This record gives sequence, C-alpha cells and structure tokens, in this order.
Amino acid sequence: MYSNTFFNLPVYTVIQLTLLFSILLGIMFKDMLEYKLTIWSRVKNSQIKIDYQTPNIIVAYLGMTLFVFFCVAASLSVFNIIEWLSIVMGAIVVFPTALLIWVQLGSMLNLMANEGIEAINIEKEYMLGDKKNKVGETINK
Repeated sequence: MYSNTFFNLPVYTVIQLTLLFSILLGIMFKDMLEYKLTIWSRVKNSQIKIDYQTPNIIVAYLGMTLFVFFCVAASLSVFNIIEWLSIVMGAIVVFPTALLIWVQLGSMLNLMANEGIEAINIEKEYMLGDKKNKVGETINK
C-alpha cells in the first residue's frame, strides 16, 4: 500500500472524508443560494441584482472547492504517482473549473435578475419544440 499520503490516515479514508465534507458543503452552498433567490424574488422590485457574493456563500464555495481538490488529489495518489504530481494534477483540474463555475453563476444570476427566470429556463425551449413537432405531426396525418 502506498503510505505517502497527505495525512497518516489510509488514503481511502482521506478520500471518503474529503468527499463527505465536499458534499456537505455543496449542500450548504445550494441552500444558501436558494435562500438568497427566495429573498430576491420576494423583493425584486427594490433590488436590481441578486447579492450572492456574501461571506458565508463564498466560504462555503471555497470550502467545497478545497475539499474536492483534496479528494481528487488523494484519489490520484492511489495510482502510486509522485505525491506532488497528484497535487498539481488535482489543482489543474479543480481550481480552473471552480473559477469557471463561479463566473458562470454570476452571469446566470445577472441574466435572471435582468430578464427574469424565463431567460434561463432551458426546459421551456425543449418543451415548446416538442409541442411544435407534435402539432406538425397531427396536421400531416
């Protein structure tokens, strides 16, 4: 077994614990965003934009990102590669993706604040396309 891991714990325990904490922080992040959206939807006439960059949401997102990074790096270390290489590869995968998600979240919330929830409703476009096809099929029969 590969004993050179981040902690003195077995690597599989580290993977399980970091995965558990990243899932818990992700659920907390989701709930805080839902709470902010609920507050904004009730008073959207007085607030122009959705204030999602609060310290508690940022801490939850950064914590989730760090635990995902530790989980990915520990998972890569299972393959008996050099520990620093697994850390670098984990950082290359996790941190740019987390930054992209944060930026896209901001632009999506701005779009929703400016044009309404219908602007980001993907299902509506597909449902309308399906209804048009069904109407066309009944006409052709």
